[in-house]
Amino acid sequence: MIVSKARSLLCALLALSSASLCAQDWTHYDRDPGFKPATLPNGAVSNISAWQKVHSHLRVGEGVEAKAVPVTKNTWVITGYFYGPVIVETDSGLLVFSSGENTDDGTKFRQIIREQISKKPIIALFYDHAHYAKGATTLLDGDKAMIVAHPNSNRILADSGSLANPYIPELLPTLDGRAAIHFGSHHPASGPDAKMAGASLQLGRQSGWMPATKTLADGETMSVGGVTIQAFHAITDTEDSLTFWLPDRKLVIDNVLWPIVPNLYTLRGDRYRDPQDWMKALRKIRDLKPEVEICVGGGSLALVGQDKILEASNALLDSVAFIYDQSIRLTNQGVPADELGNRIHMPDSLLKHPYVNELYGQFETWPEAVAQRSHGWFSGYAEDIHNLPRKVYAENFIKLAGGADKVQQAYNEAMGKGEYLWAKDLASELYYSARDNAQYRENLATVFRKLGQYSPGSIVRNFYTAAAMSLEGNQEFSLGIVQPATWVKHDLKRAVSALRTRINPEQAKGLEGVLSLDIDGQVSALHIRNSVAEFVAEPATHYRASDATIKVDSDTFTAYFRGELSASELLAKATSSGNSAQLLGLFDAYKQQQMYPTTDL
Repeated sequence: MIVSKARSLLCALLALSSASLCAQDWTHYDRDPGFKPATLPNGAVSNISAWQKVHSHLRVGEGVEAKAVPVTKNTWVITGYFYGPVIVETDSGLLVFSSGENTDDGTKFRQIIREQISKKPIIALFYDHAHYAKGATTLLDGDKAMIVAHPNSNRILADSGSLANPYIPELLPTLDGRAAIHFGSHHPASGPDAKMAGASLQLGRQSGWMPATKTLADGETMSVGGVTIQAFHAITDTEDSLTFWLPDRKLVIDNVLWPIVPNLYTLRGDRYRDPQDWMKALRKIRDLKPEVEICVGGGSLALVGQDKILEASNALLDSVAFIYDQSIRLTNQGVPADELGNRIHMPDSLLKHPYVNELYGQFETWPEAVAQRSHGWFSGYAEDIHNLPRKVYAENFIKLAGGADKVQQAYNEAMGKGEYLWAKDLASELYYSARDNAQYRENLATVFRKLGQYSPGSIVRNFYTAAAMSLEGNQEFSLGIVQPATWVKHDLKRAVSALRTRINPEQAKGLEGVLSLDIDGQVSALHIRNSVAEFVAEPATHYRASDATIKVDSDTFTAYFRGELSASELLAKATSSGNSAQLLGLFDAYKQQQMYPTTDL
């Protein structure tokens, strides 16, 4: 790897940092005023303890050049990206594993392959999982390659948003909004709130996904270019992950053996990630006894040698098992889910391994998901059944404390003592009592930024710093963004169905009517009654005839769906009949909501 001046500075910071390498518990945020975060070359103020522990095992970071690095004979991995592809050269052409997150990635990867590896055609592209299957068009650039993936890959890619493959597709706006924060998509490039190096994706760029033309189910084998490849289904951060085993080369290519403990829950929200599935996938790699392992999606350098691979596999396996089993143990003892994170501490024997770190997610954010997967949101304790509205609780809290001035004074004292979690609680009550109060917003922004700077995990840090910037007026940060145009156009009837979740019940009170939408010849409807909107896939067979019809092209409908056109502007471009204006007006127009608004929701 090429090491730049910035990289040298980062290395110096890593060497000098006095930050603890251990996992952080609540006392780190509330009782550790002596901790000092580091300032990175891009100005980011960060806890670099996890980076310090694992950086030498990663293929990303400040100054790491995007280039092809040889691993074994005729096998390369592209550095400079967490998800850089693996390339295997054969006599017939190139096998490429992973295509990137967008068309820009595909273009860059192809350029590197052509300049540094070979000008042979790509004859097979393998999707190891759904997240990095979106650079295909530009990566292939006309090469007539087969595209290989799990049997569910095409469905998952067609249904997913930016990253999420949700149980409830209509929740994609909030899941995608949280994903943008998770990856720091709107964070500045420099300054205290800048992203930590190598810890982000740029969501929202053009997708170059191409559907798979060949599928491999668990255990199935194929041969291409004279190379035998066996696939094993691995449910990890996506349900379509495949581990590829090249037995003649003793090589594993996977999305399993991350150089960080894998997120057993992700703050951006997604399907439940069963730790048992990830442990099963780790055991499969271990049991294959590979000589070489390359994790495409985890950003690690290749592991070479059976002993190193075994050691890393067991370290991750045991860390996942520890969190999972202890979450169950304590839940069975009656510990509420929201207290599990403060009760479970990774053993020192596991923390010794560099792969057991919190560079991405933080351990304390995961256990609650295990408990809630079984018993849902309710802890079992009666006091959690009903709660006051947030604003009412805040007003009562402040009154009990003796008024806002007393709470402000307590906040100032807590900040001075480094009791940041207590300061956060105090600042939160002030904010929720009066969201538009400039001082209260500044209080909360200040303590959120401090908590972010104390956090070793990039995801936690991104949420804290995004919250701070939102409180300071940055409106790019939102917990709900609209689906991209490609999502809308891929399945127009699905998009019409999603409109039912935007009906305003107060405006629709007492009204009934069937609104048909003919979009590029695809006809569906919404039957409005009792302040709900039932989706009707085939209006011609519905028991009630349509009261209004809107005929419109997909571009115009998509612009309306995404909030780029109002209902009246859509109707001006459409052919309509009946009371279409009244019925369409019952649905909220999409408008992005600021993460921390100045008014009550």
